[in-house]
Amino acid sequence: MFSGAHHKFTLTLALLCLTTAVHSFAQERPKTAADQSTDQIVTTHHQARVGQRLLKYTATAGLLPIRNNETGEIHGNMFFVAYALDRSPAEARRPLMFLWNGGPGANATLVHLSGFGPKRVKSNDDPTAPRDCECEIEDNQTTWLDQADLVFVDPIGTGFSRPTRAEYGAEFYSTLGDIASVAEFVRVFLTRFDAWDAPLFLAGESYGTWRAAGVAEALEQKNINVAGVILISGGVAAGNLVSDDMRAALFVPTRAATAFYYKKLSPDLQNDLNGTLQKAQTWALKEYGPALAKRDTLTDAERQAILGQLARFTGLDSSLLDAKTLILPRQQFAESLLRDRKQTLARFDTRLSAAAESSARPARNLLILKYLRNTLQFQTDLPYQGIEDGFLPNSGGRPFSVGNRWNYNQGPPPPAGTPPSTDAPPGGSQPWLTRAIKLDPSLRAFVAAGLYDSLNSCPLNDYVIDQLEPAVKRNITARCYEGGHMMYESRGARQQLKQDVSKFLQETVAAGRQSSAGQ
Repeated sequence: MFSGAHHKFTLTLALLCLTTAVHSFAQERPKTAADQSTDQIVTTHHQARVGQRLLKYTATAGLLPIRNNETGEIHGNMFFVAYALDRSPAEARRPLMFLWNGGPGANATLVHLSGFGPKRVKSNDDPTAPRDCECEIEDNQTTWLDQADLVFVDPIGTGFSRPTRAEYGAEFYSTLGDIASVAEFVRVFLTRFDAWDAPLFLAGESYGTWRAAGVAEALEQKNINVAGVILISGGVAAGNLVSDDMRAALFVPTRAATAFYYKKLSPDLQNDLNGTLQKAQTWALKEYGPALAKRDTLTDAERQAILGQLARFTGLDSSLLDAKTLILPRQQFAESLLRDRKQTLARFDTRLSAAAESSARPARNLLILKYLRNTLQFQTDLPYQGIEDGFLPNSGGRPFSVGNRWNYNQGPPPPAGTPPSTDAPPGGSQPWLTRAIKLDPSLRAFVAAGLYDSLNSCPLNDYVIDQLEPAVKRNITARCYEGGHMMYESRGARQQLKQDVSKFLQETVAAGRQSSAGQ
């Protein structure tokens, strides 16, 4: 139903007539017999003190069905946790935001219980320091709930979400199938909770940025307006606008930041981080990227000059660099910078070692499970995929992995003989965000990245946006934060991100109201 290898996909979404507004997700429309046989929805009431403000809210946790449009047969059930700020019937409808992580194959617990929900797992707020117990849930001082009602979504195969039959899994475990099924979830949620009049926002992290941009386009194709999209640590999802050579070049500033952090740069680059990053970016754009594009014609002297500068900005000895390709792959940098300490840099936050980043967090995982089952009172015997491992027939004891079964069928394959970029996601993205903005010129996007994320580059995001046509570019804002892939795990970055997102939401909603008033 959902998968396919077409460059453009379609998703059959049936728009329902708008009815009167409700003021809590707990107030569902009456269920049909079919709904009652499949749904499990539970509501609880809570509060969180954020600064001087006491937020009283209703939490709704449950499963919504994803149906085959032709037959009505349920092919999957998608788990969600929604938070709606309690309000009077006279208040205007608040923005409604759907959020998810990436993977593909990751549940939403990071954006939910480390990032933006009303509660978060208490931590020392410094990823580079020794971990605290992580055995307590606290009020989240940087929750986004004060700005919008929030719906955290576990795509099929993650968390408590499942296909209803094993053979249906392939419909969901693909780039286009995933986009289509999550778009359908949004439609079902808006229908079930009569939330059609809320300004709609989508937020995704990492691979979830592809999902957010793709879902935005899918909804806009069916005249379901999306006010804004928030793309965290996954790039711009605007298609393949940048050559592999320039992509590689624009990762140099990111690596310079890491080398600066570990004091591996020469003295003239070790005093001012912003100044060093600007020098690295200027060299990458004006000299390194163009040199890579003509590497086969470079003289030996030019080649040695490039290697010298690459070594200078990355803190590595030039003898470790490939004189033929002139490229420094991510993993080589990770394994080389701290070779004197016999350590490898972490993937998601290069201020950490790989060993520290990958260490188990059993107390945290148990706390999350208790929160879902006890605090939110969602009772199920299903294992929560990504934290618990359940029985899988014929698995040979191996854990279930959606990511290992994923079909990146979002578009035509690259030309034969084209080597994949070492820093690009598999296959590259379609221009989902660009097409969504062209369908709805009022749609705005906010792009966030962490300075110490080895998978993303703040200068690359800026460069991609600059390649877009003016009518699209003016709708996109990009910011860089002093953190890693999950920049919200650092308190300062989380606070700054909260301020920036609050401003983005307020301005986007205000612009939408002005546009509606002018029609």
